[in-house]
Amino acid sequence: MLIALNVLLFATAFFCLAVGITAVAAQRVLPWLAGKVIRPRLWGAGYILFGVVVLYHAVVALVHVDPDTELVLTAVTTATALGGLVMMTVAQRAGREARPLA
Repeated sequence: MLIALNVLLFATAFFCLAVGITAVAAQRVLPWLAGKVIRPRLWGAGYILFGVVVLYHAVVALVHVDPDTELVLTAVTTATALGGLVMMTVAQRAGREARPLA
């Protein structure tokens, strides 16, 4: 079971990194997000951050780390993941025109 979870974590991390790098380098996003993402580079950078966090947790699942260090790094990666999610959200909302009130 642990091996299957690690394989899934590594696959997810590499998928996130590949999609994020593609968005940053070529300004292309996944087809179902093409109309929603206004700033693909910002979205890709956020997705790269999220992929790095997933990759970190995949590696930590395989390697024993000191519990105190792991607690600090888990807090840092949680903040990093939230920062990446905020970047992806801003990339979808930034630049939209305001609707007239009346």
